[in-house]
Amino acid sequence: MGMAAFAQTSPSVVASDPASSDAASSDATSSITPHRFDPAPPVAKGPSGIHWRSLFGEWWLELVMEHTERIIKEPKTRDQLSGRFFHGWINTVSMYRFDRWDDNDKLFTSYLGHPTQGAVNAAIFWQNDDHVRFSDQDFHSAAYRNALLQAFAFATFDAVQFKLGPLSEASIGHVGYPARSWDRDCKALHIPCVPRTGMNDLVMNEVGGLAMTIGFHWLDKHLQKRIEGRVHSRALIDTTRILTNPPQSWANIVRFRAPWFRDNRP
Repeated sequence: MGMAAFAQTSPSVVASDPASSDAASSDATSSITPHRFDPAPPVAKGPSGIHWRSLFGEWWLELVMEHTERIIKEPKTRDQLSGRFFHGWINTVSMYRFDRWDDNDKLFTSYLGHPTQGAVNAAIFWQNDDHVRFSDQDFHSAAYRNALLQAFAFATFDAVQFKLGPLSEASIGHVGYPARSWDRDCKALHIPCVPRTGMNDLVMNEVGGLAMTIGFHWLDKHLQKRIEGRVHSRALIDTTRILTNPPQSWANIVRFRAPWFRDNRP
């Protein structure tokens, strides 16, 4: 009787053994082998892959920060804040010297400060373009070349707006407009004219900024990644990231990211 009962129940036990053994082996394997998660880069949404809302939001924050710095540091800008806004803006733009290259500004400001401003705006564009922000510099890539042209156009837009637009040096502080009557009538009075405007800033922002962008991309690919492959100190990696690409580090701030953040690696 006991053997018969065992014979009847044994097939079900035997039949259930493979499943239970597979589950047990699966549990054992999962408990032994650590799970490795490799996050895939986000997929671009929309036909363009450019996040226009965040792009202009970050650009607007950068613009506000620049003008705030000007108002704090420049007494002449503060002195010109009173008065008729549109009248002063139009008069300043009408007197802009498009026939000159030099605006008599410091060499550091004209040939390093303004190109850096262009490079920051190019970085703001770059971090909002899903076609390129997850990849390295690659001139063989059509997406990289197109992004360079688009970043150049965006930096040009910023340069013209910052010098001549409704929220510019011409409108906020009337930079370039002679403050004294004899400066405005210097030609009629036959006295030396001291121009304060020129084409260099309108050109160097985007031309110098694009050159900086390409150079910093090269440093990130060929120097910074090599450093990160050999160095294990997180603090040193973060510091060198800031030093090898300052415009990108500043662009990170206006999107509320750490300066050392990079889209294509942790």
